Amino acid sequence: MRVGLKPCEWERVRDGLVVVCDPSRSVQLDDPDGQVQRLLTVLSDQPGTLAELRAALAADGVEVSTDDLSGALDALDGLRLLRDLDRPVDRARAGRDFSNLAFFELHATLETSEADLQQRVRDAHVLQLGTGGLGSNVLQNLAGLGVGRLTLVDADEVEPRNLARQFLYRETDLGATKVDRAADWVRAFHSGITVDAVRRWIGSPDDIADLLPGVDLVVSGVDQGERIDNWVNEACLRAGVPWIRGGMIGSQLIYFSVDPGRSACYECRVRAYGDGRGTQASVLEPTAMTAQRLSARIPRLNRANGPSAALVGSLVAFEALRYLTGYEPPYAAGAEVLVDLSAGCRPKREPWPRDPDCATCAMADAHTAATAS
Repeated sequence: MRVGLKPCEWERVRDGLVVVCDPSRSVQLDDPDGQVQRLLTVLSDQPGTLAELRAALAADGVEVSTDDLSGALDALDGLRLLRDLDRPVDRARAGRDFSNLAFFELHATLETSEADLQQRVRDAHVLQLGTGGLGSNVLQNLAGLGVGRLTLVDADEVEPRNLARQFLYRETDLGATKVDRAADWVRAFHSGITVDAVRRWIGSPDDIADLLPGVDLVVSGVDQGERIDNWVNEACLRAGVPWIRGGMIGSQLIYFSVDPGRSACYECRVRAYGDGRGTQASVLEPTAMTAQRLSARIPRLNRANGPSAALVGSLVAFEALRYLTGYEPPYAAGAEVLVDLSAGCRPKREPWPRDPDCATCAMADAHTAATAS
């Protein structure tokens, strides 16, 4: 493997280096004897194999063992500073993937290149429940990322009130089936994506279970029935498929995800904090319990406008990208992420505990054990 440095700049500050590859963040490296700076210079000007790098350093007066150099490269790779020159990525010929590859470059390592991360997206199959306010915005992002296969589920028709926040649809679509119009939009936008449209009302876990074989991730934005999240949770944990939920409550956007067998599930959340319908848990303070009980009495009204639907849709799409590529761990696994639209869109992350007696989590554990055997 020929190893080189990603496009970086660095400067010495006292006994260390400030290194910048991503303009939004810097890395500070201790370098009292200047050897790290020499290594960065060699990686930038004379990239090569481990033996070639060692020889170039020796020619510059730095004698280093193979093990020590390998350890230094591992450390730099852990900081996402290196690239494998034997696997070049030509973004100039990447076409519609140019921006995706540019983003992935910041997170690529010697083991996993930006092209590998993009390929994981192409190989993915996402089941999206709902093509309304959340779903239509998530869908546009998933299509732009190049997700290889999409299965869309919805039972509604396009209504005039949808047009304020669901930009897949036009006035000429009024009265048409949402899921069919959404699938048509994907096909017109990206011919390389396989898309299936399923017009279905979800009334139980069984209405989801038959769609899960071969699916890598579920995104849910439907409000069909009070127990929809319980049903999605049960079906996904039985199948061992991660899922993400997004929406809006009052003036707050909310999203969370469940990673079966790894994070707490939705039933754990209900046991800990209640389900928003008057079911409280003893862990809540009396004031919070009262507020939750009162809020459950207020008629629910969909207050999402275009900017709020686009914002939560983008956040959910990023969580989907984390699951599909592993470029970083899921941020909302077993945790609510709340964005307060009345406080400058300030976000807050609130994890909930995993219940050791949760029967639904036990389904995921059973699936993992069966798959492993």
